[in-house]
Amino acid sequence: MNPRRISLLWKIWLSTSVALTAMFALMGFLVQESVQDTATRSLQEEVQSSAKAYQALWEERAEVLETLARVLSGMPATRSALETRGGGARDSVAEVWSRALGKARAHSFLLLSGASGEVVTVVPRDSAIPSNVPLLVEQARRYFPRQAKGFFVENSVLHQVALTPIYTGAGKLNGVLVAGFPVNDGVAQQLKESTGRSEFIFAARGQVYASTMSDRLTGTVIRNLVRAPSMLVSDGTHEYVPLARDLRNMEGKVVGKLYILRSFEDARESIAALRRRIFFIWEAAVVIGLMVTYLAAEWIVKPVKDLDKAASEVAMQNYDYRVAVDSDDELGRLAATFNKMCESLQSARAELIRRERIATIGRLASSIVHDLRNPLAAIYGGSEMLVDTKPAPEQTRRIAENIYKASRRIIELLDDLVRVTRGKTNREETCRLHDVVRESLTSLESQARTQAVKLLVDILPEIEVVTDRARLEGVFVNLVQNALDVMPDGGEVRIRAAAEGAWITAEVEDTGPGIPPEIRSQLFQPFVSYGKKNGLGLGLALARQTVLDHGGDLWAGPDDGRGARFFLRLPAGTDSAHPG
Repeated sequence: MNPRRISLLWKIWLSTSVALTAMFALMGFLVQESVQDTATRSLQEEVQSSAKAYQALWEERAEVLETLARVLSGMPATRSALETRGGGARDSVAEVWSRALGKARAHSFLLLSGASGEVVTVVPRDSAIPSNVPLLVEQARRYFPRQAKGFFVENSVLHQVALTPIYTGAGKLNGVLVAGFPVNDGVAQQLKESTGRSEFIFAARGQVYASTMSDRLTGTVIRNLVRAPSMLVSDGTHEYVPLARDLRNMEGKVVGKLYILRSFEDARESIAALRRRIFFIWEAAVVIGLMVTYLAAEWIVKPVKDLDKAASEVAMQNYDYRVAVDSDDELGRLAATFNKMCESLQSARAELIRRERIATIGRLASSIVHDLRNPLAAIYGGSEMLVDTKPAPEQTRRIAENIYKASRRIIELLDDLVRVTRGKTNREETCRLHDVVRESLTSLESQARTQAVKLLVDILPEIEVVTDRARLEGVFVNLVQNALDVMPDGGEVRIRAAAEGAWITAEVEDTGPGIPPEIRSQLFQPFVSYGKKNGLGLGLALARQTVLDHGGDLWAGPDDGRGARFFLRLPAGTDSAHPG
């Protein structure tokens, strides 16, 4: 599509529509990105909250274990158990332990060890306890007399323990009370329930010790975290916002990692739902926007269309056309200025016609006076011979014949003068254009047949014009006669017409050599006679003046190599202006 051929309405509508669509698309994209960023930050905050909840829960449990271990370490029953290596004192310790922890004892254990690392008692008895008790005793000895706490990895089991030394009155280490619990899937699940659906993974030395996720998902997440730590991590199906916390032993060294993950799936579903809503809103807004912009563009362009049509009418010599002024804005003022311009053109045209008539009459009078001299001289000479001499009958006949021819020539010249000067008459009537054209061709049909020229009329019978019939017939006679003069060896003359509102446009086209370029600019000027031996060169000038007198115009069509083309614009009759 050629952009230069696109109408102004479509240019405005398309540019506005593209801008509107792009604006809505950009707004939707920015809203979506903002929501996704907000959701990610929200999940990160939830993960931080989960981490804090875990930390608080973990510290609370550790504090309970430490406090209970410290209390138990000072009980006589504990010291008695160390001295007797069991007995009834062990049952007392187990009872205190069970009552203090309540339901939490299911995941906890209490181990009483001697100074050499021998196990004195375990509560509950079936607890999974560290097997390297001497190492724990050594750790407690290192931090004696303070308590030591931290994570302890042994035999594929991760423990969190609190070591409480028990010493004699002389300050000598008598034993160690190890309170703790294994970090397993049950502990991780309990953390998940306590922190609101966050996922927990405990890993140390490349091994996962506890997780709230399946083994496959846990392995995928760990690999992705190790490979590329980022704001989001995927298990192949869902995405999570991760947060890592170090697991430290009694010496403060990092022995593992706790990964807290918050699923992005709920946020993703919310974002997807929001994206769908944004798309529907965007689609509706674009459709409504396109309709509104089209109506607005049409409203804006309508005065321009009116001006364009008016300019075309003026280009077709219709100076009576006016544009409706519906506003006081720039386009309204332009329409008012255009109307004033048409009025000025119409006034200037009328003045030009008046002056042209005066000039034409003067030139015609001078030409006729000049042309009258020859026939008057013939009449004068012949009359003088008849008066002064007695010519023979044959000579008298020749003198009378010359006087007759000279008189006819004078009458023809006077008729031309009358046609130029009489102007518009009051003998206008509504006539069928088809009948007018047919009548004008009657006197030319014999010449056309002689020259093998076809005269074709293509005019609908219902087309009517308001005109002085005799003068309009003369216009068509002149145009067709000119065509016959340039086609002595045959050809075709076609006359057609069409109704255009309150106007009738007729066309006279021939297949002759066309209009010579050297006279095209002065075609309708009087006394322009190109290639003719007879005539004053007034035919086209008088024809155009006749059409102008009827409120229309006569002009030559462009030179397209197909012969001469003349167009007549005349006011339509009632039936032609309102067909049907």
